Amino acid sequence: MNLLKLKIYVCLFLLYSCSEDSPSYSNNDFSGPDGTDSDSNVIPHKEYSLDSFGNILNTEIMIEDFESAETCKDCHEQIYSQWKNSFHALSFKDPIFMSMWSSEKNSHPETGENYCIQCHAPAAFVANYSLEGIESSLDLNESDIPDIIKEGVSCDICHTMVKQSPTVHTGDNVAAVAEYFFNPGEGVKYGSIQDADCSSNAESDAHTDCEYLPLFKSSSSCKPCHDQTIRGMPIETTVSQWDQHQPLAMLGPSCQDCHMPKIGSYSSHYFAGVDLLFYDGVNENSEQYQQVVNLLEQSATIDLGYLNTVQDSIYIEDNILYIPITINNLTGHRLPSGTPFSREAWIEIKISDSNGNIIFEKGVLNNSFDEINHNDSDIILYTTILYDDENLEGNIIYEPSKALSYDDRTLRTLFHDSRIYEIELEDDLDGAITIEARMLFRSFKPQMLNQFHPTSLNNLPIIEVCSDSALVLIP
Repeated sequence: MNLLKLKIYVCLFLLYSCSEDSPSYSNNDFSGPDGTDSDSNVIPHKEYSLDSFGNILNTEIMIEDFESAETCKDCHEQIYSQWKNSFHALSFKDPIFMSMWSSEKNSHPETGENYCIQCHAPAAFVANYSLEGIESSLDLNESDIPDIIKEGVSCDICHTMVKQSPTVHTGDNVAAVAEYFFNPGEGVKYGSIQDADCSSNAESDAHTDCEYLPLFKSSSSCKPCHDQTIRGMPIETTVSQWDQHQPLAMLGPSCQDCHMPKIGSYSSHYFAGVDLLFYDGVNENSEQYQQVVNLLEQSATIDLGYLNTVQDSIYIEDNILYIPITINNLTGHRLPSGTPFSREAWIEIKISDSNGNIIFEKGVLNNSFDEINHNDSDIILYTTILYDDENLEGNIIYEPSKALSYDDRTLRTLFHDSRIYEIELEDDLDGAITIEARMLFRSFKPQMLNQFHPTSLNNLPIIEVCSDSALVLIP
């Protein structure tokens, strides 16, 4: 989102907030004031039911109802290629997920399997397909389970969806409760193109018909996987963060506008977010890497000064250097979002004298896998911290199913954060002082990687989001 759009949304928000008759519901795309969905009574879906442990009791969905993404390749080669390199395609086979899933099954043997696969292998979940014997990516690759399961979140998972799912509110026993509204196996694919011509697919094995649903232009289509709470804690609530900001919920942009931008006549299916394939090293020339960097570079700005000031607000008085820093969140959700307990965004600041000697620094890491001290109040850090105690005490943990309290230090949606550094200078300094500030980001905390995938620690990438610098003359 650019700055012009940001200003427009803020203005609309102020106008909307001043209206005495402004409704309290979200008017985005297809939801009405009564909370109904215009498609809900039109297109049938296949149902399933769950017990209190998240196990399937009954299901109308057979695993054979879903088509492998391979069947889409002939007609949609570019889209298929993009999806193939996305984290949707890797959602089940990702080695970090596999390690966390194994831990989850050990710690919650009655609920741990379905709790994770409800989003990472949803076809297996709704079809009640047994995943016994799958403990690693190698097990998965060598198994003979259907491709639709190995493919994680593939074409049919989205394009047989006919209605928005509710937010997943996970209870204390961490049982799967996801509600999907799928209609697979009927020869129809649903999508965002109105008056689509499917006649060319008449002989296709994948489908013989296609239908437009406004759902596919709505952020609501990203539920339930990107909107979950556990024990009432907002563990992964990106859609709600967007929806609770009225200008965004009413007027957009939607999740798709940023994460599925238009490429010619179709939407990108890289589903670019902040995650990268880095386990064996990062390919900075890959399209995936460039998409992630581009998205991050548009997510925030940093300024050595106060918000909306034109005068120089950095000054020296009585040998104290005063440096205000303002960070603006330009995204449609909190920063970082997704799984903020695994992510970190922070400010690196370096101050050097006229000879290039460092006289002050914070947030500077010698290696990409160095840990950040969460208790250092001088470090500007955006993340969420999970605890195994109810009072923000006890041990810091990285498994949300075990969390009993959380410390949300993320930056609010379309909001700014201002801090000021006060640094005492040496008496003999002269000339000029150079100040450099950068916002840096990494998708995993080293502590989490060390627990679940330590072999990838050395390859953990850090990406620069934004930067600013200033030169201050010493009086």
